[in-house]
Amino acid sequence: MTNSRAACGKDPDLEHRRGAYSTATGGWSYGGGQPEPMNLVEKTAKAQRTLRALLANQAVREIAGFGNDCLKTYVPDLYHYYETTQAKIAQQFPMLEPVFTNSVFAGVTFNLGPRTVTFAHRDHHNLPFGWCCVTVLGDFDHRKGGHFILWDLKLVIQIPAGASYLIPSAILKHSNVDIGQQETRMSITQYSAGGLFRWVACGMRSQAAYIRDGNRMPSGQERWDEGIALLRRWSGYPEKPAPPLVQQGS
Repeated sequence: MTNSRAACGKDPDLEHRRGAYSTATGGWSYGGGQPEPMNLVEKTAKAQRTLRALLANQAVREIAGFGNDCLKTYVPDLYHYYETTQAKIAQQFPMLEPVFTNSVFAGVTFNLGPRTVTFAHRDHHNLPFGWCCVTVLGDFDHRKGGHFILWDLKLVIQIPAGASYLIPSAILKHSNVDIGQQETRMSITQYSAGGLFRWVACGMRSQAAYIRDGNRMPSGQERWDEGIALLRRWSGYPEKPAPPLVQQGS
């Protein structure tokens, strides 16, 4: 990913909402004024070529598949909800290009560093009760820096390079401890925008069109209860389909 950072032509110290490092993003999104689910597109030809190369890399594809399998193993009902949402959108918009064929996550961001140290933030555009998968890469001493902080839970966790973790990033405030000046830290984040689930739950249309057609949006508590129901205990339960949720968050 070090070569990818140079190839994409972005400022490695560019500061944005999550930190001061370069990124490359791809996949499906819906929200922010988009009329329907659309592919995310990098602005420059260099960044587009870099993203295509990363998505085609076999090691990256295996990382994506591992994150997918973790979601399926630990929260199978939530996985089913992601899977059916992705399938319905793909059927309605066959021109959309999935980031990975072996993952139900709709989007991916390559945090190219060279020092991916995030500010405290929440990924509020993601599904509130959903999970994202983060895989850490780079060359740093995880005992001295790069620790993962979950502010709401008052946890500071050592995350070595090569490790993956899944969190509900939309509702938990999180960041990283700084690393040494000569060290590098990068990461790959898989996620799905909450707007995609809202589109499907509204009958493959916008929320505005759904309400205009005389439908009632469920309350925030109703949506939350249905979402939490997808996070059942790991063992001792029968298979069941995911409920028809409507997500109102952006």
